[in-house]
Amino acid sequence: MTDWTQLRHAYGRADDVPGMLDRLVPDEDAEVWTELWSAICHQGTVYSASFAALPRLTELARDWAPADRLWPLSLAGSIVAGAHQDHGLGDVRAEHAAEIAELLRLAEETLEAVGGEGRESDFLDLLQSILAFEDVPVWSERLFALAHGEFELYCEDCDGLMHIILDGPRFYLYVIGGESEAEGEVVPVAPDDLEPLGRRLYLAAEAAGRSKIMARLLHLFGSTACPECGRSFQVAAQVASPGG
Repeated sequence: MTDWTQLRHAYGRADDVPGMLDRLVPDEDAEVWTELWSAICHQGTVYSASFAALPRLTELARDWAPADRLWPLSLAGSIVAGAHQDHGLGDVRAEHAAEIAELLRLAEETLEAVGGEGRESDFLDLLQSILAFEDVPVWSERLFALAHGEFELYCEDCDGLMHIILDGPRFYLYVIGGESEAEGEVVPVAPDDLEPLGRRLYLAAEAAGRSKIMARLLHLFGSTACPECGRSFQVAAQVASPGG
């Protein structure tokens, strides 16, 4: 039995979390989702109460139809993705291994059932959650940025701030310094040349008929150069780097 009075969330003692969990419904517009998310996964930060909520989120995802599972799977994915944070709770992935395995199964089942329906952002949210349950670093938290098609990176040579725009029909990057603005092109990789993770994500988007996401992925795993100093780099590798 969970003693919620001994757990914490973003706003303090977590004894209000069970009530929020009991009010959850398969309606993304229900205010309780925002309330709960803000408390136990505030701007990606996780707390002791966050992981204690995983069994209930798993139960809801299991009980609801695939089309209704996105929010419990997405919230659970964001919580699990934050397991690397220094929260002093020990190995939470090992402690919740059964829930995480079930969540992964349900997320994969949901992707297969409804991956081609609804918004592109929902599809990417689901893919990102799958990567979180699989403990894939970086992309379990940053893949969703493809929904709006923009990444901010720093050049390792000149330290310029680059804005990578992966929202076609034009794929480019630009650097603003002082009063000037320099631009460059992002060159896509060929589908057959994708690295294993990129190819897996591309094939998932292809199977779901997500042509826009397919194009963004080819450019994400493509190459470009800093418009200021000319340093060439692969976009995805730079996003995944410690300074990315």
